[in-house]
Amino acid sequence: MSEQDQTAWAIQALTDLRTADNQVVIDSVIKVLDDQQAEIESLRGSMEGQLWSPTSWHQDQQARHAGQDNPKA
Repeated sequence: MSEQDQTAWAIQALTDLRTADNQVVIDSVIKVLDDQQAEIESLRGSMEGQLWSPTSWHQDQQARHAGQDNPKA
């Protein structure tokens, strides 16, 4: 079960437990779950954008060494 499926299941279970007495609490918990899921997806996207492949790491190392060999005056 994926994280999204787990969140959807938890939200559905909470919705089923909602009563007039606990509606505010249940709705608040559901909002937190939705916000956390959005944050997880955002972080995952950010992390994927920052992953380095061996090729890009090698290119970065070459650029760094070239910069040290030719320091600016």
